[in-house]
Amino acid sequence: MLKFKFTFALFVISITSFAEVARLTVNLRNTEVTSLNFIQPKKYLSRNFFKDGFLPIQLDEKKSAVKLFDLKEPQFFAISCYDSNTKKTLNYNLYISPGDNLILNADFSKSDFGITVTGKGANNNQPSLKLEKSSEITKLYGDTLPTRIEYEIKRYQPINRANFEAYKKQYLPSENLIRAWELKLKYDAINTFYSFKENNKFGIQLAYNRNIKAWEKAQDSLFTLSDLNNDEAINIGEYLSFISTFLLRKKEALWKESSQNPEKFYAEWYKGGIEGAKSQFLEDNTNDLKEKIIIKYFTGKTAEYLYVVLLENAIQESLLGNLIPIFERFKIKYPKNEYIPLLQSYIDPIVKRKALKVNEKMIFAKDDGLNINTFEEVLALTKGKTVLLDMWGTWCGPCREEIETNGKAIKDYFKAKGLDYVYVANYDLQNAKKWKELIPYFNLEGLHILANDKLTKDIMTKIKGSGYPTYLIIKKDGSFELSKAGYPMERDLLFKQIDEALSLKSDK
Repeated sequence: MLKFKFTFALFVISITSFAEVARLTVNLRNTEVTSLNFIQPKKYLSRNFFKDGFLPIQLDEKKSAVKLFDLKEPQFFAISCYDSNTKKTLNYNLYISPGDNLILNADFSKSDFGITVTGKGANNNQPSLKLEKSSEITKLYGDTLPTRIEYEIKRYQPINRANFEAYKKQYLPSENLIRAWELKLKYDAINTFYSFKENNKFGIQLAYNRNIKAWEKAQDSLFTLSDLNNDEAINIGEYLSFISTFLLRKKEALWKESSQNPEKFYAEWYKGGIEGAKSQFLEDNTNDLKEKIIIKYFTGKTAEYLYVVLLENAIQESLLGNLIPIFERFKIKYPKNEYIPLLQSYIDPIVKRKALKVNEKMIFAKDDGLNINTFEEVLALTKGKTVLLDMWGTWCGPCREEIETNGKAIKDYFKAKGLDYVYVANYDLQNAKKWKELIPYFNLEGLHILANDKLTKDIMTKIKGSGYPTYLIIKKDGSFELSKAGYPMERDLLFKQIDEALSLKSDK
């Protein structure tokens, strides 16, 4: 593990005998910025839950900083900072090799920051070394055919290629940089198209299904499955983004296949009979399925990276499933992985919480609430009380994240203030076992209802709820209002809204 410490204006990373020191000096001018962020894309994981690839560097009184670090191989990095006075953000990408001694100067009084890079390694880091991007892509969401997005991507490919060829002639960059930039150009196009396609299809589902061959043909013109597994590109941010997106979207595609073509799905992805496979799938249709995808499509450093992505997402979203056995397999496969101690620090508390049992303050409606069909029946259970009602689901990542992030804080703030809690689990009739496991795991003390589809529809229609999680404040007089706290939750706003409800007196 690398050890970090500040010494005056220096941010120093300990130097080991098997790597060569690189040095970066940053000098800023005409700015009130006091620190900048140093970003290492390889460690900047899918949702940055661990935040280890995003490191602050303090500037001294002269607005300068020096960063020393040890490298075994060249890597892409980035620096970023925001000046609140000028409203300007400096973002600059760097390709740093062992032994480099770079000096970067930037002036916030200039529109382009007047960036200059000198010193050893400067030939790999001049300002003209950048990707040109289309400004039109966000306007294309909603297109039912890939014509325009394909055009935009292919329009910029020759521009970026020509820019790089000119850069090579002028600055004579290293062979490592040339190969890395070739990969960057390749995976920028792939990642841009694939991310657009996968995001866009949710808004045009019927049209996408009608035109799926056109979308697949456009995708095939950019990449094939052979481009998925590429250890050589493991330091390329565009590649890491692409494979992380692939892991997520392939999982979602397999969810769809499991319902539309179950025999093919279970035969391809599970061993044994279909009934046993269904049981495994329902028990964990996310972590387990992602591991299967990694094993099928990836090897080497790429597979190792995606295991960390899988584990990071599972921890952040409280996707318990097979999280612990997958982590144990990960440790056996990659015993030297630098993330193991960090992951272990998250996994150990999860193991303890999974062992918790339902207590007397976790109350289940009669027959788990399966026979409750209307919102009015739920209101009857809360008559004369101020209640925070949580419409959630065990399958719902944002629901679990909100409970994990805010559940304890809400309970602590309203302790002994007379607030009651009702948790309505929606679309979870097949997940009753998981439902009863998550209630003690999240310490959800309150009344629990496992909603049938009729109740879910009735509540969401009458409260005008639009998604999950939905929080509702029910007042003593039986009136109610949706939470104004939004998503992610503005906790203080919810506290104020509930405090106002608690101050009301019930009608006699």
